[in-house]
Amino acid sequence: MRADLHIHTTASDGRFSPEEIVSLAAEASLNVVAITDHDTVEGLPAAMSSARSFPAMIVIPGIEVSTASAYGEVHVLGYFLEYNNGKLGNVLKQSQVSRRERAEKMVARLRGLGMEIDLQRVLELARGDSVGRPHVAQALLERGYVSSLKEAFVKYIGRSGPAYVKRAKLSPVEAVRLILDARGLPVLAHPAAIANFDEFLTELKSAGLAGMEVFYGFYPPEEIDRLYSISESYGLIATGGSDYHGWEGFALADATRPSLPQRSIKQLFDLAGKSDDLGRLQELVVKRYHS
Repeated sequence: MRADLHIHTTASDGRFSPEEIVSLAAEASLNVVAITDHDTVEGLPAAMSSARSFPAMIVIPGIEVSTASAYGEVHVLGYFLEYNNGKLGNVLKQSQVSRRERAEKMVARLRGLGMEIDLQRVLELARGDSVGRPHVAQALLERGYVSSLKEAFVKYIGRSGPAYVKRAKLSPVEAVRLILDARGLPVLAHPAAIANFDEFLTELKSAGLAGMEVFYGFYPPEEIDRLYSISESYGLIATGGSDYHGWEGFALADATRPSLPQRSIKQLFDLAGKSDDLGRLQELVVKRYHS
């Protein structure tokens, strides 16, 4: 059983469509995949529909909610969402409005710096409602103002850049509660750099946090060991994923490192009440392996 619980599509700032991601996941021999686009569930229907062509795979409907707090920028993943939930939809619509307003202000600031970026082009690059800084970076790259997406962030649109603009965000506790309201499981994403970690985790655990991303594609082994120990001490499921966007320069199959332990997959499905689904998938995978 191979799993990747943190993947993005064109519904937010990924390179590949939901359908393409599902196909790439099948090629990578992934059995459990979570689509976790930034502040949107727009890509989930297409991903769920596409997954029907791959019986040896389960696609978990998910999200990655951006939040702001005294502890720094924090992202909260949600798994097994009822993504048609009305309250969730209303909050996400407000988020999309905030994202567009920020994009307009960033484009204006870049124009003030002498870079003629077209807002309409940024929105076209977004290919959906969840417009973000990577789309502004792509527009800069297209016009030749930068030589890479990384340069765009470092020079212009990163948090210390002259064209950076803040946007309205939920607090981490509000994000946890929003995911719970949509009958999802809230999990803290890539938490290594969060300040005052113990105090922060205590607050989120009390709000209903179910897990923490430990087996993260960009963390070295020693960081994974440290985070795993913390997750155990707080009674949180140690999840993981690649945070794959498709722009990284390598394939999804190579991005899914390190592998998520079977115990973590089982704990997540058990808590979500999906043990039977996982059991059927395991039987199918074992049958295919032995055949």
